[in-house]
Amino acid sequence: MQKDPAKTYYRTTLASLSSTVDNLRRMCGAVRHAFNRSSLAELEEVERFQDKIVLELDDFFTEVESAQAESSNGRQPYLKKLHRVLGHLEHMGDIMSKMSEPIQRKIKEATMVSDRDFFHLNDLFVRTMGLMRGLADLFHAENPPLKRYLVAEANNQIEGCFQAETEHETVMTQSFGQPHAFAIYLDLLGKIKLILNHMIDIVRIMDERVEIPGVKAKDH
Repeated sequence: MQKDPAKTYYRTTLASLSSTVDNLRRMCGAVRHAFNRSSLAELEEVERFQDKIVLELDDFFTEVESAQAESSNGRQPYLKKLHRVLGHLEHMGDIMSKMSEPIQRKIKEATMVSDRDFFHLNDLFVRTMGLMRGLADLFHAENPPLKRYLVAEANNQIEGCFQAETEHETVMTQSFGQPHAFAIYLDLLGKIKLILNHMIDIVRIMDERVEIPGVKAKDH
Protein backbone atom coordinates (compact mmCIF):
# COMPACT_ATOMS: atom_id res chain seq x y z
CA MET A 1 0.00 0.00 0.00
CA GLN A 2 1.42 3.35 -1.07
CA LYS A 3 2.17 5.77 1.74
CA ASP A 4 0.63 9.24 1.79
CA PRO A 5 3.58 11.73 1.71
CA ALA A 6 1.47 14.44 3.40
CA LYS A 7 0.51 12.17 6.27
CA THR A 8 4.09 10.89 6.56
CA TYR A 9 5.35 14.48 6.86
CA TYR A 10 2.69 15.20 9.48
CA ARG A 11 3.61 12.16 11.60
CA THR A 12 7.37 12.81 11.23
CA THR A 13 6.99 16.42 12.34
CA LEU A 14 4.87 15.41 15.33
CA ALA A 15 7.54 12.92 16.36
CA SER A 16 10.16 15.67 16.14
CA LEU A 17 7.98 17.89 18.36
CA SER A 18 8.09 15.33 21.16
CA SER A 19 11.42 16.80 22.29
CA THR A 20 9.72 20.17 22.71
CA VAL A 21 7.00 18.55 24.81
CA ASP A 22 9.75 16.98 26.92
CA ASN A 23 11.23 20.45 27.44
CA LEU A 24 7.81 21.73 28.50
CA ARG A 25 7.66 18.88 31.02
CA ARG A 26 11.10 19.79 32.37
CA MET A 27 10.05 23.43 32.50
CA CYS A 28 7.03 22.41 34.58
CA GLY A 29 9.42 20.58 36.91
CA ALA A 30 11.51 23.74 37.29
CA VAL A 31 8.35 25.71 38.13
CA ARG A 32 7.48 23.14 40.78
CA HIS A 33 10.96 23.30 42.31
CA ALA A 34 10.88 27.11 42.31
CA PHE A 35 7.53 27.04 44.11
CA ASN A 36 8.61 24.42 46.66
CA ARG A 37 11.99 25.94 47.41
CA SER A 38 11.12 29.63 46.93
CA SER A 39 14.12 29.58 44.60
CA LEU A 40 15.04 32.44 42.28
CA ALA A 41 17.66 30.18 40.69
CA GLU A 42 14.94 27.73 39.64
CA LEU A 43 12.94 30.63 38.19
CA GLU A 44 15.95 31.46 36.02
CA GLU A 45 15.89 27.83 34.88
CA VAL A 46 12.24 28.28 33.92
CA GLU A 47 13.17 31.20 31.68
CA ARG A 48 16.05 29.26 30.12
CA PHE A 49 13.61 26.52 29.15
CA GLN A 50 11.17 29.10 27.81
CA ASP A 51 13.86 30.66 25.59
CA LYS A 52 14.82 27.22 24.28
CA ILE A 53 11.21 26.25 23.58
CA VAL A 54 10.51 29.54 21.78
CA LEU A 55 13.51 29.00 19.49
CA GLU A 56 12.49 25.40 18.78
CA LEU A 57 8.91 26.36 17.96
CA ASP A 58 10.01 29.30 15.80
CA ASP A 59 11.93 26.86 13.62
CA PHE A 60 8.89 24.58 13.33
CA PHE A 61 6.57 27.52 12.56
CA THR A 62 8.93 28.71 9.82
CA GLU A 63 9.12 25.24 8.28
CA VAL A 64 5.36 24.59 8.38
CA GLU A 65 4.42 28.07 7.12
CA SER A 66 6.91 27.71 4.26
CA ALA A 67 5.39 24.34 3.40
CA GLN A 68 1.90 25.86 3.50
CA ALA A 69 2.93 28.50 0.98
CA GLU A 70 4.39 25.93 -1.40
CA SER A 71 2.14 22.90 -0.98
CA SER A 72 -0.79 21.57 -2.95
CA ASN A 73 -4.31 21.40 -1.51
CA GLY A 74 -3.78 17.74 -0.63
CA ARG A 75 -1.13 18.61 1.93
CA GLN A 76 -2.79 21.69 3.41
CA PRO A 77 -5.11 19.94 5.93
CA TYR A 78 -2.15 18.20 7.58
CA LEU A 79 -0.15 21.42 7.65
CA LYS A 80 -3.06 23.30 9.23
CA LYS A 81 -3.27 20.66 11.95
CA LEU A 82 0.45 21.01 12.63
CA HIS A 83 0.18 24.80 12.77
CA ARG A 84 -2.62 24.57 15.34
CA VAL A 85 -0.64 22.09 17.44
CA LEU A 86 2.35 24.46 17.37
CA GLY A 87 0.13 27.31 18.53
CA HIS A 88 -1.10 25.35 21.55
CA LEU A 89 2.45 24.30 22.50
CA GLU A 90 3.51 27.94 22.26
CA HIS A 91 0.69 28.98 24.59
CA MET A 92 1.61 26.24 27.08
CA GLY A 93 5.18 27.53 27.31
CA ASP A 94 4.02 31.13 27.65
CA ILE A 95 1.57 30.28 30.45
CA MET A 96 4.18 28.22 32.26
CA SER A 97 6.62 31.11 32.04
CA LYS A 98 4.01 33.41 33.58
CA MET A 99 3.83 31.12 36.61
CA SER A 100 7.04 32.85 37.65
CA GLU A 101 5.03 35.94 38.58
CA PRO A 102 3.04 34.47 41.52
CA ILE A 103 6.10 32.50 42.64
CA GLN A 104 8.15 35.72 42.69
CA ARG A 105 5.44 37.27 44.90
CA LYS A 106 5.63 34.23 47.18
CA ILE A 107 9.40 34.70 47.52
CA LYS A 108 9.33 38.50 47.87
CA GLU A 109 6.56 38.48 50.49
CA ALA A 110 7.85 35.34 52.26
CA THR A 111 4.33 33.95 51.92
CA MET A 112 3.52 30.62 53.49
CA VAL A 113 1.01 28.57 51.50
CA SER A 114 -1.10 26.19 53.60
CA ASP A 115 -0.05 22.54 53.69
CA ARG A 116 -3.24 21.53 51.92
CA ASP A 117 -2.70 23.98 49.04
CA PHE A 118 1.01 23.14 48.89
CA PHE A 119 0.34 19.42 48.47
CA HIS A 120 -2.50 20.01 46.01
CA LEU A 121 -0.32 22.14 43.74
CA ASN A 122 2.50 19.60 43.91
CA ASP A 123 0.10 16.84 42.97
CA LEU A 124 -1.13 18.90 40.03
CA PHE A 125 2.41 19.64 38.86
CA VAL A 126 3.35 15.94 39.00
CA ARG A 127 0.17 14.81 37.24
CA THR A 128 0.55 17.48 34.56
CA MET A 129 4.13 16.39 33.90
CA GLY A 130 2.88 12.83 33.59
CA LEU A 131 0.32 13.90 31.00
CA MET A 132 3.04 15.73 29.08
CA ARG A 133 5.07 12.52 28.99
CA GLY A 134 1.99 10.79 27.55
CA LEU A 135 1.56 13.56 24.98
CA ALA A 136 5.17 13.14 23.86
CA ASP A 137 4.53 9.41 23.44
CA LEU A 138 1.38 10.16 21.45
CA PHE A 139 3.40 12.31 19.03
CA HIS A 140 5.38 9.21 18.10
CA ALA A 141 2.53 6.82 17.34
CA GLU A 142 -1.22 6.68 16.91
CA ASN A 143 -2.68 5.40 20.18
CA PRO A 144 -6.47 5.82 20.67
CA PRO A 145 -6.52 4.47 24.28
CA LEU A 146 -3.79 6.96 25.24
CA LYS A 147 -5.76 9.79 23.63
CA ARG A 148 -8.84 8.88 25.68
CA TYR A 149 -6.79 8.63 28.85
CA LEU A 150 -5.09 12.01 28.36
CA VAL A 151 -8.36 13.82 27.74
CA ALA A 152 -10.19 12.10 30.60
CA GLU A 153 -7.38 12.63 33.11
CA ALA A 154 -6.85 16.27 32.10
CA ASN A 155 -10.60 16.91 32.48
CA ASN A 156 -10.56 15.25 35.92
CA GLN A 157 -7.74 17.54 37.01
CA ILE A 158 -9.54 20.61 35.67
CA GLU A 159 -12.70 19.63 37.55
CA GLY A 160 -10.62 19.25 40.72
CA CYS A 161 -9.25 22.77 40.19
CA PHE A 162 -12.77 24.18 39.87
CA GLN A 163 -13.79 22.46 43.10
CA ALA A 164 -10.73 23.81 44.92
CA GLU A 165 -11.45 27.33 43.65
CA THR A 166 -15.04 27.14 44.92
CA GLU A 167 -13.88 25.95 48.34
CA HIS A 168 -11.37 28.79 48.60
CA GLU A 169 -13.91 31.39 47.60
CA THR A 170 -16.13 30.16 50.45
CA VAL A 171 -13.25 30.30 52.95
CA MET A 172 -12.20 33.76 51.80
CA THR A 173 -15.69 35.16 52.34
CA GLN A 174 -16.06 33.57 55.77
CA SER A 175 -12.69 34.47 57.29
CA PHE A 176 -9.69 36.74 56.88
CA GLY A 177 -7.60 33.71 55.96
CA GLN A 178 -4.31 34.38 54.20
CA PRO A 179 -5.21 36.62 51.26
CA HIS A 180 -1.68 36.66 49.77
CA ALA A 181 -1.35 32.88 49.98
CA PHE A 182 -4.85 32.38 48.56
CA ALA A 183 -4.10 34.71 45.64
CA ILE A 184 -0.85 32.90 44.78
CA TYR A 185 -2.50 29.49 45.01
CA LEU A 186 -5.48 30.50 42.86
CA ASP A 187 -3.23 32.20 40.30
CA LEU A 188 -1.17 29.03 39.84
CA LEU A 189 -4.31 26.91 39.81
CA GLY A 190 -5.79 29.01 37.01
CA LYS A 191 -2.65 28.72 34.91
CA ILE A 192 -2.49 24.94 35.34
CA LYS A 193 -6.11 24.74 34.12
CA LEU A 194 -5.18 26.70 30.99
CA ILE A 195 -2.23 24.39 30.28
CA LEU A 196 -4.43 21.32 30.69
CA ASN A 197 -7.02 22.79 28.32
CA HIS A 198 -4.34 23.36 25.68
CA MET A 199 -3.24 19.74 26.06
CA ILE A 200 -6.82 18.57 25.54
CA ASP A 201 -7.08 20.76 22.43
CA ILE A 202 -3.90 19.24 21.01
CA VAL A 203 -5.20 15.70 21.47
CA ARG A 204 -8.51 16.65 19.84
CA ILE A 205 -6.71 18.22 16.87
CA MET A 206 -4.75 14.99 16.43
CA ASP A 207 -8.00 13.03 16.58
CA GLU A 208 -9.64 15.04 13.78
CA ARG A 209 -10.01 13.26 10.48
CA VAL A 210 -8.33 14.87 7.51
CA GLU A 211 -10.76 15.62 4.70
CA ILE A 212 -9.43 16.50 1.26
CA PRO A 213 -11.89 17.51 -1.48
CA GLY A 214 -12.44 14.64 -3.88
CA VAL A 215 -10.55 12.17 -1.68
CA LYS A 216 -11.93 9.69 0.83
CA ALA A 217 -11.47 10.87 4.45
CA LYS A 218 -8.14 9.72 5.87
CA ASP A 219 -7.21 8.55 9.32
CA HIS A 220 -5.75 11.01 11.81
